[in-house]
Amino acid sequence: MACCLCAKYFLLFFNLIIWLSGGAFLSCGILVLYKRDLHELFALLSYDSRLVPSFLNVGYVLIGVGALVFIVGLLGCCGSVRESRLLLGLYVFFIILVMGGELVVAMYTVLLGDEWDTKLPSTLKRRLQTYNYSTPHQFEFDLDTVHKQFVCCGIEGPSDFYTNNDYKLYGNHLPSSCCNRLLLNGVCIEADSYRLGCFQIINEYVQFYSKLIVAIGIGIAVFELIALLMAVCVCRNTKDEDEFD
Repeated sequence: MACCLCAKYFLLFFNLIIWLSGGAFLSCGILVLYKRDLHELFALLSYDSRLVPSFLNVGYVLIGVGALVFIVGLLGCCGSVRESRLLLGLYVFFIILVMGGELVVAMYTVLLGDEWDTKLPSTLKRRLQTYNYSTPHQFEFDLDTVHKQFVCCGIEGPSDFYTNNDYKLYGNHLPSSCCNRLLLNGVCIEADSYRLGCFQIINEYVQFYSKLIVAIGIGIAVFELIALLMAVCVCRNTKDEDEFD
């Protein structure tokens, strides 16, 4: 009986943490979908790449999992307080469902890594060959925004523009967005350009948020597993019939 009582209070404590952690998932999902820096990045990645809808799907799934975690935490609290086998059984079912959803997000993110590391740089470098100095289109505007936002030039560096026709036509000049200051009558030359390529900086940026999401996910999964064991313990030692009056 004492063991069951301890499990009950531990379950309440862990469910409070799980309930609050739902906000972390919601925050990560909203961050992926609406953060300004990521929006500018997604605008660039949307050209010739399937990564943008994939990243957006991760954001939607994180929001869905966060909402479900809120409901599960509330269900676990009610079930432990009332010592209801029905509510605790539903809690165990949904907590397993949430953990499955978290596993799917993790696997999906790993699968995205292959295109991110191998296909994306070469795809963007090919696109860079068509960068138009005189008549900029949406791609040029998006790339200029990323250049300024992340203080970078090209995909792997300024040398990516060597194969661009306009680069040769304009006397080996880089786009003005590659320089933090313009020299020689407003012309950006490689000696004064940002030295780092955008992919390296963006990769570090994305890796930071990926590690943040993974760390939050692992922490929540540990609490969920402990709460699951506590719920099973309370459920096995509670009364046979639920009383709701």
